Amino acid sequence: MSLAELASTAVTAMTTGVASGAGTAVVDEVRELVRGRLERSEEGRGALRRLDAEPAPDGAADDVTARLTALLEEDPELARRLRAAIAPDAPPPPAAPPTVHQQITIGGNANRSTVVIGPVELPRTRGVVIALTSIGVVLAVLLVLGFRSVLDGLTDDEGGGDGGGSGSGRVTALRQEPDVRAVLPDSADVAQGWQTTQAADVRKGAPECGSGCEGALYTATVRHEKESPLAGVFFHVEAYDTADHAAARFQDLRADKDRNTDVLDPLSIQRLGDESVAYRKNIVNAESAEAGARVGTVVTWTTYRTGDESLDPGTLTALARMIVDRAQQAQDGREPTARAGL
Repeated sequence: MSLAELASTAVTAMTTGVASGAGTAVVDEVRELVRGRLERSEEGRGALRRLDAEPAPDGAADDVTARLTALLEEDPELARRLRAAIAPDAPPPPAAPPTVHQQITIGGNANRSTVVIGPVELPRTRGVVIALTSIGVVLAVLLVLGFRSVLDGLTDDEGGGDGGGSGSGRVTALRQEPDVRAVLPDSADVAQGWQTTQAADVRKGAPECGSGCEGALYTATVRHEKESPLAGVFFHVEAYDTADHAAARFQDLRADKDRNTDVLDPLSIQRLGDESVAYRKNIVNAESAEAGARVGTVVTWTTYRTGDESLDPGTLTALARMIVDRAQQAQDGREPTARAGL
């Protein structure tokens, strides 16, 4: 089944409750997978709203199918899970190979005893017993080392050395565009009454950095504002392939800000992520402040301004903590749901 056919079958299941003769549980799973991914973006939510309208406009299902097909091309794991839900029947596993049972037997009398390992029979001498004991110890050590290496591989995904995370979550590269886009909050995640004035934008690499950002995977931005009093927040997110590359980028940004002493003054806020920094910028008839943070393989920068001279560092902290928490949730493999709750 091609990706386009898979997307069409999934949309049919959502709208008619039919998925290749599957039961209600399968249809519910398909609906959850499709809606969960499409609702990560404004465009996807808009397409779903048109599909859910009564009556649905012409072409609404085709729009959802086209957007889902594009997502399946970008996310092989989503395609795999949809295929498994729609066509769960799989060929039976191959028959298990015959088992060979080996045993170690020590027998004989006091004057002539033997050690039998499978088809091999050895005399029970001091040298043979010492050799067998040594082999057993070596095998036990190898098992322990192998188990530790598996644990290290599961818990230190993209650490890249000393630039690893703080231990509060996984350190994983966000290699898929939808995962990076999901880190960006909606205006409703900021506070009631805010509006999106610059739509979420995700681009490959780090365009503003040129060739100086090694390991950059994606850069994502979004802006939200409220009219009364005039206030706004701008979120800038950069995703890297390792924590070391993210740490290097964060240090470069911090050094650049520290040199700009004519405009920026250091601002004290609570620590965020693995490392963070904040600055206050005075502007005419208003105030602005910004906070940068690195969490694992992601660098975030939050710029907050007010329409008067009463900027609250606590508001900046809440906004910056939200984007840091969402970046960590994405690295943990979870749906980013953190909110500022202003």
